[in-house]
Amino acid sequence: MLEVRNAHPQSTMRRAVLAAALISWIATGCGGPSGGRAGGGPRPAPDFALEDIHGKLVRLSDSAGRVRLVDFWATWCPPCLEEIPSLKALHDAYAEKGLTILAISMDDDPEKVVPPFVEKHKISYTNLLGNPEVADAFGGVVGLPTTFLVDRNGTITDTYVGGTPKEVFERRIRELLEAEAAL
Repeated sequence: MLEVRNAHPQSTMRRAVLAAALISWIATGCGGPSGGRAGGGPRPAPDFALEDIHGKLVRLSDSAGRVRLVDFWATWCPPCLEEIPSLKALHDAYAEKGLTILAISMDDDPEKVVPPFVEKHKISYTNLLGNPEVADAFGGVVGLPTTFLVDRNGTITDTYVGGTPKEVFERRIRELLEAEAAL
């Protein structure tokens, strides 16, 4: 398991993510509705331990047995900001049905910028302070947002790079919740 506490991404990380985000935006129509699934096939999701915005250590395995939407994002990323209302709606609609949303901030100094951002935008799903090691453990994050759907068994079933419409996430989340409820 990867465990990093109070890690501070360096400014070179922000430049690398910005460059990757630019490439991703170009490839996905600037992160608009054309974002979509990336290849790679199903694979085990890496467990991690990151602090949330209140300093509590959160592990992916804490939500074992639930469908997880793991979203790598940043406060400065326009397509990430466009997805927030969709993620809030998905959280409200499916949290009690078995969905957990874990948003992992890739901001520089996330402990300073993310808590006030989350409060201002009244985001109720879990926000974690990310680092390059966690992004690498997921196979690399080539642009923001990058979102992984993890089934109840801990398998990454889907990867989305770029802004993705709520309907795309919702359709797949319903499939995972319904298929796994039938077992």
